[in-house]
Amino acid sequence: MGLMSVEEALSRVLAHAEPLPAQSVPLAEAHGRVLAADLEALRTQPPADVSAMDGYAVRAADVSTVPARLKVVGEVAAGVVAAACVCSI
Repeated sequence: MGLMSVEEALSRVLAHAEPLPAQSVPLAEAHGRVLAADLEALRTQPPADVSAMDGYAVRAADVSTVPARLKVVGEVAAGVVAAACVCSI
């Protein structure tokens, strides 16, 4: 008998294979396992549309000449929705 193809060997092995029953294990013991069913997140993370990177917003008039001295008038942390306007014009 000659060598069988990988496809034929796989077909023969899988013809007799059956999935194992699902098990519940603590998360600390779940390494290397796979989920038996889909898992849905309980909340969206981050909870709001946020920028992909840090940055600064300035008015063009305030930086029309450089160097310019600017004052920080507000801060918005990641995941926090900004107020309509955090500056005074």
